[in-house]
Amino acid sequence: MIKFTGTRAEYGKFYAEIMQKNGHEFYRQINDETLRHQLKIYQKFYPEIIIELENVAKTVGIPSEFMLYEGIAAAVDHWQNRLRPRNHGCTIFAIHEGKNTFVGRNYDWIPAAREFYGVYRMSIGGAHNYFGFSDESVWYRHTGKHLRKPYFVDAVNEDGLYIGLTFSNIDAWGYGLLPPHFIRYIAEKCATTRQALNVFAKIPGAIPKNFLIADAKGDIAVVEHAAKRYSVLRPNERGVLLHTNHCLAPELLKYDCVRERHPGTDTFLRYAEAEFLVNQQLPGFQFTDLWRILRRSHYVYNDTTIWSLALELGSKRFNIYHDTAMGQKQQKFGFGD
Repeated sequence: MIKFTGTRAEYGKFYAEIMQKNGHEFYRQINDETLRHQLKIYQKFYPEIIIELENVAKTVGIPSEFMLYEGIAAAVDHWQNRLRPRNHGCTIFAIHEGKNTFVGRNYDWIPAAREFYGVYRMSIGGAHNYFGFSDESVWYRHTGKHLRKPYFVDAVNEDGLYIGLTFSNIDAWGYGLLPPHFIRYIAEKCATTRQALNVFAKIPGAIPKNFLIADAKGDIAVVEHAAKRYSVLRPNERGVLLHTNHCLAPELLKYDCVRERHPGTDTFLRYAEAEFLVNQQLPGFQFTDLWRILRRSHYVYNDTTIWSLALELGSKRFNIYHDTAMGQKQQKFGFGD
């Protein structure tokens, strides 16, 4: 586990040192127009990221505009230029039953990420403490660059608020916060799902993703974000909400390109299997039931699963499962560690 405690500026230095250690290939050219649009949004809504990136640039010794472009703008250009990764396979779900709120997630990605994904314990001055889970931005085959840096796709904070994303096949883009910055913003500034939903209502998003949000009191939602529009989904009558990589909101179905891009996708199979396995454990769902769904399934768990999270938000009981050459490993973690 990688631990950080300090100020925003200090995190920028910490961030830079991680990138340098990992042989990160820094950008040396920019798109001025994209950066200009993105800077306006970040200056208004999340200037803390600008502070961090400027301190990365200072530590590394490169002009700040290169680091700002890489950190808040390059992904927008990649998306416009159709630098799409391979078929994604993540599965995520939340269950509220009685007084308990459970979250399960399998993060599926390219095999290289298994070698160096990161679990970060973050304590930045003035923000909520949280754990962030990062695939370290393993994108060489898509961008033509060797990128290795913290890139959070899940987070759970000290208030028991969780947010995690799955890939969306909606073909849209806009100017706004990047997906990992939505994850960080909500983990750092919010304590409840309602507060997190207010973030999506006021801050624009750049790239389509699906965000599952759950808090310790059992308020659960999925935001299907299509860059210039989004929809909010709520649990069914049994308190269950699942998502994989296809749209569920009727108003967004016409924008979903999953079957066109990936005719052999298993997103529908994973969704159906996860739903079946969850329903098998109801009523009386227990923390150990998460393991059965995440790790003993046929489609939800697969060869591309890098890590799995099993969380009970009220009691702050957290497990991460991960695969190594020696097989599956389990690690418990918490804010008292």
